[in-house]
Amino acid sequence: MAAYKIALALTILIAVVKAQRPFYAGLSPIGYPAVEADLISNRFGEDDSYPIDARGDGNLINRLNQLPVENQPFWYLNWRQYENFRRNPQTYPQRQNSFIGTK
Repeated sequence: MAAYKIALALTILIAVVKAQRPFYAGLSPIGYPAVEADLISNRFGEDDSYPIDARGDGNLINRLNQLPVENQPFWYLNWRQYENFRRNPQTYPQRQNSFIGTK
C-alpha cells in the first residue's frame, strides 16, 4: 500500500512540474512584446481629456470650472491633481552606484 502512495505522490509531483511550462515554449522566458506608444488611444474618438465621472460632458466641465474651488466636487479636484502629476512627473536624479566602475 505504501508503494502505491509513493507512486501516486511522484505522479502528481511530475504532473505539477511539467504543467509549469510547456516543452515547446523554450527554456528561457520570452518577455514582453515591443509596443508602440501611439497605438493606445481613445476608442471613442474623443480627444478631450475629461474625467470618467463627467462621462465626456464638456458643459459639465465648463460649469465646474466656473465654480469657486471650495464648491467644486472632490472627484473633479482629484482628477485635476492627478492630471497635473501625469503631465509633470516628479523625477529624482539617481545616485552613483559605488559598486560599478570601481577597480
